[in-house]
Amino acid sequence: MRLCKNNEAWPVIYHGNGVSKKEEIFTALELMMKNGEDWQESHPQDEDITVLTWSIPTEETILQDSFKKMGIEDSLNIIPIEKPFNWLDKIKKTMEFLDTVDTKYVMGLDATDIIVSTDEEGRGKLWSNIIESFEGFYNAKLLWNAEKNNWPSSDGRGTSIEEDGMNGYLMSALKETEIFEERIYGDFLNATYFRLNSGAFIGETEYTKLFYNKLWLKYVENIYDKGFNESFFGGDQGFVRIMQKDCFPEMVLDYKCKIFHTFSGVRMEDINGIYE
Repeated sequence: MRLCKNNEAWPVIYHGNGVSKKEEIFTALELMMKNGEDWQESHPQDEDITVLTWSIPTEETILQDSFKKMGIEDSLNIIPIEKPFNWLDKIKKTMEFLDTVDTKYVMGLDATDIIVSTDEEGRGKLWSNIIESFEGFYNAKLLWNAEKNNWPSSDGRGTSIEEDGMNGYLMSALKETEIFEERIYGDFLNATYFRLNSGAFIGETEYTKLFYNKLWLKYVENIYDKGFNESFFGGDQGFVRIMQKDCFPEMVLDYKCKIFHTFSGVRMEDINGIYE
């Protein structure tokens, strides 16, 4: 199974972010994945990459189903989370887990709304093809998936922060980030997908460790104990987004959809097709 974004992009990681998880494109991909034949994919660590996710250990997720389909369920490293979920804990636990990773590359994927797949030609070469795309197209050290939606946004969607309140500095940083995304990806690169989405990334492990430590020290450590819910700053996404100016060009977005594809705000006519 493979989705064709356009003649130059055949992404292999599909993210049904937001309500798109229940909409036409992602539900079609999910059905094809579940009804399709199983195959044996190479183990990520054989290609020098560690794959991690975040989920409640007792709950089966669509990402786990995807890895079962590829015969490599045991290769998925699950960082345990609990309800009620402290979104700052996702950042902390990721930072701590990264200290145990010794592969050259690391990938993080949300558990409840991501499918990983490829076509027959790519089977057995999925991870090497992903690494080749990462190294070949962006010349970066950390790559995040990109989306159309601006979330959380400085107009108040997805966040309860008030600009003149105690945490107003986060909203000011978000405004600067929105302008940065628009100018670099929207205006200069003419991209449609130019907002960072924190649900999927691939990076060089050592740089990714540095990124999470820098994020922790700059924005998270001093407010961690307050245990904010998702509505505070868009979960972890707001915090990751506002690091972009500091980390560019080592950290960039997959605005070409070479590896990742998000579907919020995307219609079936926006893609070239889905192929079994």
